[in-house]
Amino acid sequence: MRMDYTKCVEFVRKYASRGELHELMRPASKPYRYIKTTIHLTYFSMPDWLAIISAARWPQGTGSGEDPIREVLRAMAMESDISAVLDFMSLDRMAPPERERAFRRLVFGYKIAAEGHQKSVADCLDCFTHKGSGRALLMELGRTPHTITVMPHWLYFMTLPGEGFRNSTPRGLRAGQILSHLTDGIPVNARDSYAKGAPIQSFGGGETGTGAGASVVIYYSVRTWTDTFYTDFSVGAAGHQPDEVLFHELVHVTRMIRGKMTSVTVEGRPNFGNIEEYFATVIANIYLSEKGQDARLRGAYAPDSANPPKDWSVMKDPDGFYRNNDGLSIPPDRLMDTFQRTQMLFYHDLALLPTPPRFNPVRIHFKRSQKIPV
Repeated sequence: MRMDYTKCVEFVRKYASRGELHELMRPASKPYRYIKTTIHLTYFSMPDWLAIISAARWPQGTGSGEDPIREVLRAMAMESDISAVLDFMSLDRMAPPERERAFRRLVFGYKIAAEGHQKSVADCLDCFTHKGSGRALLMELGRTPHTITVMPHWLYFMTLPGEGFRNSTPRGLRAGQILSHLTDGIPVNARDSYAKGAPIQSFGGGETGTGAGASVVIYYSVRTWTDTFYTDFSVGAAGHQPDEVLFHELVHVTRMIRGKMTSVTVEGRPNFGNIEEYFATVIANIYLSEKGQDARLRGAYAPDSANPPKDWSVMKDPDGFYRNNDGLSIPPDRLMDTFQRTQMLFYHDLALLPTPPRFNPVRIHFKRSQKIPV
C-alpha cells in the first residue's frame, strides 16, 4: 500500500500523542550559529519522511537504479533502525495494535535520522571554523537577511533520477516558503538568485534575474559522499570529501543570497560549464589548500568520459593556475575581477588570510591590484 503525503499525515495524527504531534508535523530544525551567521540544519517532517519511504517502496519511475528502496535507505543512513522502516512497508498487513507499536518504532527511527543529519552537517561546519577560509565563508553567509537551510539530499535524488546518487544542489526559496511538505516538490526562486538582467538558464521564456537575492535550501547529505557502495568517478576524487563538497555548495549560496548568479559559459579543459561552477571550485580550492600543503586541489569539474583515468580531477599545476594554464575562456584574473566587484568583503577576507595557503588566486589578484610584488 503506497501512502502519499496526505495519508501519512492521517497516520501520524492517528497514532501520535497530543504532546508530540506538533513536533512531528513540522520539519525538525536545529540552528548552527557562527558569530552573526545562522544555518538551519533541517530534516523532513515525519509525514514527508514516511511518504518518501513509501515512494521508495513503490518507485513508479523514481530512483536511479534497479533497487531504489536500497538506494534511498542507504542514503538515509538509517541501517541502525532499518527494522522500523521495513515494518512500515508491511503496515497494511498489521492489526491495529501492531500498527501502534510500529508507529512508536518509526518515531524513534525518525528522530535518529533527523539527529544524524543535523550532527553530520554540523561536524562539517565545525571543520570550517578551524580554517581562515572557512571562517571567511561563514562570515559571508551572515551578511544578508536571507535564510540558509540544509536538508537531506535523498529526496532530491529520488525525484530527479537523472541527477545520480552523488550530488548536492542549492535552490532559491520563495518568500514564506514552508518546508513541512516537500514530497511533491517546492517552487524554485531563480529570479531573485540571479543577477539583475542575467538570463536564467533553466527557464525557456527569456526570464532574467532581479538581483534581489533569495533565501536558499541546500539538498545535501554527508552519507552521499562517504558511502562507497556505489562506485563511480567521484569516489576518491579531489574536492569530494563531505566538508569540501559542502564548502563548494555554500560558495554557490553566497552568490544566491546576494543575487549575483549568472549562467555565463566557461570553456576549457576543466569542464566547468559555467562561471558559477568555476567560481565555487576555485574558492573551494583555497580551503583545500589550507587543509594541507600536500592537498590535492580540484582541477576539473567533470570528466571527459564515463571511465576517466585515475586522478582525473586533480589539478596538475596549481602554481600555474593564475597564468591560465588550462586555457579557460574566462582567465582567472577576470574571475577575480568579478569576485572583487560583487563580493568585496569576502574577497578581502580571503586575500588577507593570516596564514596564506599555497593556493590563493584571490591573494595574487589583490597584490597585483595594489602593485605589490607577488
